[in-house]
Amino acid sequence: MLNTIPPHLMPESAQAPWGVVPDLGLTVAGTAGMDELLQLQDLMASNGLTLQPTRMLYDRLYALERLSTAHARGDARLQAAAQDLFDAYQRRGEWIGLVH
Repeated sequence: MLNTIPPHLMPESAQAPWGVVPDLGLTVAGTAGMDELLQLQDLMASNGLTLQPTRMLYDRLYALERLSTAHARGDARLQAAAQDLFDAYQRRGEWIGLVH
């Protein structure tokens, strides 16, 4: 038996003019890979900074702030990792630099 989410509990993004968009059983595709985020978390921790990797997947303002902080820290490896992730967000259309 399939478990379905009642329509009143579905997020607005799942609503369409013709009704609820059916669940296709697909995994959620984040803007960055968890391996990259966990690597950034380790690098940030070694520099005395914190990071919530899963929050980086859905909170664009948090992602921008953490990547900016990491880049400004001065550690070359941390800067490179932050820049790579920022570029990944931009390539995937997340435009985290345009949050308001």
